[in-house]
Amino acid sequence: MQNDKSKFKDEFKKKVYRYILKLIKFIDNLPKDRTTQIISTQLLRSGTSIGANYFEARSSSSKKDFTNYFRGENNFEF
Repeated sequence: MQNDKSKFKDEFKKKVYRYILKLIKFIDNLPKDRTTQIISTQLLRSGTSIGANYFEARSSSSKKDFTNYFRGENNFEF
C-alpha cells in the first residue's frame, strides 16, 4: 500500500496530465480564425508548460530544491 506522499505525487501527476489533455481538446475546438489561432497558440504554450515545469522540478537534485521550485514567490503549500 502506498503512503500519503506517494499517493499525492501520483494523483498530482495524473491531474497535470488530465489538465493538459483537456486544454488541448478545448483549444482544438476553438474557431480557426487568425486572432483565435494566435491566442490559442500562446494558451497552449503556457498551459502545457505546467507539465514541463513539474517534470523539471521532479528531477531536481534534492527535496529542498523540489519544494523551493514550487514555492517560488507564491509560497504554495503542499
